[in-house]
Amino acid sequence: MPELREGDFVYSFPNSWQVLKWDATHFHKKRFQSFGKESKAADLVAFDETGKQLWLIECKDFRPNGRTKTTDLCDEIAEKFKSTLAALVCARNTDDSATQRFARMALKKLHLRCAVHWEHPLQPHRLWPSVNMNRAAIRDKLRQRLYVADPSAELGNSSQLATVMPCTIRNSRNP
Repeated sequence: MPELREGDFVYSFPNSWQVLKWDATHFHKKRFQSFGKESKAADLVAFDETGKQLWLIECKDFRPNGRTKTTDLCDEIAEKFKSTLAALVCARNTDDSATQRFARMALKKLHLRCAVHWEHPLQPHRLWPSVNMNRAAIRDKLRQRLYVADPSAELGNSSQLATVMPCTIRNSRNP
């Protein structure tokens, strides 16, 4: 069962799935960064070898400190997903055979799914009131930003995403 850790969370996918921490790949860090001027990427790229969906997954954990960036969260995520798709296209021709094979298989998928695993504090940060962390409002805005790629993009915590995502998410600090 492929498992990847991102921050405090472990993402477990079924055996037939291919998964990469895309922003940690050599191709992204050493090759695409020089082309894309410090472009950012989705945390995880995943697909079932026999399925039709390609998943781009961004992991956001605001529990320790809340959100401190001034840029719009949905714009930031949309930019990461766009850069990830561009990087996958470029990776089709890389000299790293494993990354090349992964990118070519990923780009054969017919449906793109975008998801944001989003954990936030129960008590809002004093500088970032709860109105800025309204899940429904942020999900709707995210769907507007990503409409051309995935009009039904998902955003939620691990329990909210459990019925939608192709993986299980567990907190590595509280197994």
